[in-house]
Amino acid sequence: MEQVMKHYGNAILAVIVLLALGAILVAALSSNGYVAQQFQSALTNFFSSMSGLRS
Repeated sequence: MEQVMKHYGNAILAVIVLLALGAILVAALSSNGYVAQQFQSALTNFFSSMSGLRS
């Protein structure tokens, strides 16, 4: 077990941190709160601007 942690410890820690950040992001965006509304607005504005450049 010690050898596994020595060899894969950093990768395991990175995966745990990324999963935690993903869970926080999903929790923040799942409700209809301020963060979810602003994120949706930012995405809408981004894709509207991109489609405006295309035409």
